[in-house]
Amino acid sequence: MKYINLYLQEIERRLPTLNRADILKEIRSTLLDMIEDRKPDPNQAADEDTIKAVLSEFGSPRKVAQRYSKHNYLIGPSLFPIYLQVLKVVLIIVAALNLLGLIVAIVNQSGVSPNMIEAIANIIAGLFSSLFTTFGIVTLSFAGIERTTPDTWKVKIEMDWNPEDLLKTEDRKSVKVTEIAFEITFTMVFIVLINFFLDKIGIYYLADSGWVSTPILNENFLRYVPWLTAANVLSIVLNLYLLRKGYWDYIATIAKILINIFNIAISFSILTGPEVITIVSTAMEALNINLPYTVQEVSKFLNTGLDIVLGLSIFGLVVESIKRIYETFIKGSHTRFEIETD
Repeated sequence: MKYINLYLQEIERRLPTLNRADILKEIRSTLLDMIEDRKPDPNQAADEDTIKAVLSEFGSPRKVAQRYSKHNYLIGPSLFPIYLQVLKVVLIIVAALNLLGLIVAIVNQSGVSPNMIEAIANIIAGLFSSLFTTFGIVTLSFAGIERTTPDTWKVKIEMDWNPEDLLKTEDRKSVKVTEIAFEITFTMVFIVLINFFLDKIGIYYLADSGWVSTPILNENFLRYVPWLTAANVLSIVLNLYLLRKGYWDYIATIAKILINIFNIAISFSILTGPEVITIVSTAMEALNINLPYTVQEVSKFLNTGLDIVLGLSIFGLVVESIKRIYETFIKGSHTRFEIETD
């Protein structure tokens, strides 16, 4: 009965609210009758292969749910799965670009001013405007396709589905507890380090009074500490949610993408902002290292290295976000789009 229950759950979340319970009762009754007729031995319970064969014949949950949907639609059931996929991906991209601009604008401000508040309000207003405009364009485009496709064309949306897919969803998105635990631990160490021991990140040398450290992160870096802390706290919260949930769901995926956008904005602000690394001459002299460069040139080299690291980090975060979008909103649908002509 496990397959049947999972199958009905998939159908339920696609059904209209009205008469949902009656529809599910009818489907369950039909399935049980079909399974009863197919049993090799009437005196024993149906085996797993018989149940899966009946479910495959009955059809994917999406197709079954469509049989009970109303037909006064703007976008028909054949095009709706692709419409939904395109809409989700486009809205996420538009929202990401707008949120990236918003976060960069906030992070780059050293204080609160009327101009900053006005700029943030304009960006937020632009975000909602962009989302509504994008929604309208995508919807009208598919509505146009729905109504202008020649009658001689047969539009098919086939979903590669079998009953085993009911058991695979959580396996594809499962999380590894060990990796999550390590990530939480190192994230907490990083938060403590930048908030309480920032002056300890520097150059160490032995003086007459003992070991001495000279910080290499200057006051320009201080403006990013609250934002770095917030981003890492959000990462910890997400990881705790994943530990509790056990697998990646839509909420975790969207949260991860938003956190990545946050981190991209912070990295981009550091990359384009004033230099955050400064080497003082006393530290270089104390180390007694003969370099053919001045202290200013060494500081420049270190800042350039940091820029390269930040650039690679931004690239990695973008790739990870695209991967999450693909695996959650595209790959999982197994959709195949075909147009046949008579």
